[in-house]
Amino acid sequence: MRKILFFFLLIFCPFIYGQSLKTEPLSDDIQTIRIDANGEWGTIPVINRNSNDFVRISFDRIGEESYNYLRYRIVHCNADWTKSSLADVEFLNGFNNNEIEDYANSTTTNVLYTNYQLQIPNNNVKLKLAGNYAVEVFEEDNPSNVLLRACFSVLDKSVQVGGTVSSLTDIDANKEHQQVSFSVSYNNLQVRDVFSDLRVYVRQNNRLDNQKSLVKPTSVQGNKLVYEHNRNLIFEAGNEYRRFESVSNRYKGMNVQNIEYRRPNYYISVYPDKIRANRSYSFDEDQNGRFLIRNAERNDSDTEADYFYTKFTLKSPDPFIEPIYINGDFTYDTFDTFDERYLMQYDAMNEEYSLTLLLKQGAYNYQYLAGSGNIYTPALTEGNYYQTENEYSIYVYYRPLGTRYDLLVGFLKIGGR
Repeated sequence: MRKILFFFLLIFCPFIYGQSLKTEPLSDDIQTIRIDANGEWGTIPVINRNSNDFVRISFDRIGEESYNYLRYRIVHCNADWTKSSLADVEFLNGFNNNEIEDYANSTTTNVLYTNYQLQIPNNNVKLKLAGNYAVEVFEEDNPSNVLLRACFSVLDKSVQVGGTVSSLTDIDANKEHQQVSFSVSYNNLQVRDVFSDLRVYVRQNNRLDNQKSLVKPTSVQGNKLVYEHNRNLIFEAGNEYRRFESVSNRYKGMNVQNIEYRRPNYYISVYPDKIRANRSYSFDEDQNGRFLIRNAERNDSDTEADYFYTKFTLKSPDPFIEPIYINGDFTYDTFDTFDERYLMQYDAMNEEYSLTLLLKQGAYNYQYLAGSGNIYTPALTEGNYYQTENEYSIYVYYRPLGTRYDLLVGFLKIGGR
């Protein structure tokens, strides 16, 4: 019997503990997960340790019976977002099973929901270590059934990070790509081996699917690591995100073609989109994939913004061989394969891809990506234009000698608006 149990653990534990965690709904009734730093919209959820900083997590639970006592626990993660082996007492002060006390039912909405909000740290729990964390939310009487995860990082700034982005890359110049170059100065760290003690991750527009992981710098100059002319730091330039606004049920917002009330819900159609590959670049003031919840006619959008069934359409005379996905912060990016709920369906009669999603009122950025395995590209649908104003974020992690955790010791955001 012991051999059978050991075999089971050997087979399944690597999956359980080797899975990279990410922000995502794990139940169909969870919608609109938002995480920001210090209550500021659009911020990357990275806060400073030993400061007054906090992360604010907000989400909705849909349904007439959406109110239930929900609780949360905090999971400590390694640099690659896999669950670490630390015990609770090693990374937090307080209790690691607490009630979410801030919640309110929706009012004057056709789709009924309960909005929950959580701030960390709080009076019940504080974090000891810099690094990565995932908040898991569950019902009070069913702690094993996780409804959602919300991820954030805590920074203990011990290195200096400087960086640039250029369209003059090692594979083309002012064409389809952008290349990130940066340096890490670690005068305040006891680094034994720069190739094993430090790990760097680079993201474009907070996307996880094309995140770059680096261990080896191009050169070492004293206590300064230089990462340049590294082909692993070349990203497809993409295009500016498309946008639409559904801030009212009385008038059509930006890029909304029509609004229709079909009892008991509102349905809107975003103007049909065209393929933007192989065209000239056109600047637009986007927000690099973000979304903002807003009802223009109400004061409290957290509980007074309604949910609309929102139809997206991408015109194409022929289907692509590759599957087409809609993508933005509202689709909760993944490290591997995209969620099938964001897969566009092709209609040969109308020569178009389409998808309808239940989305809360607001202003949204989105794009269409073609998938091949776990690689997603804008090349076929959006095009790649070197002028695109992308946002890059650099995360530097340090694992001290003899420890079992990765500290976030450096963070830099380049570009964006």
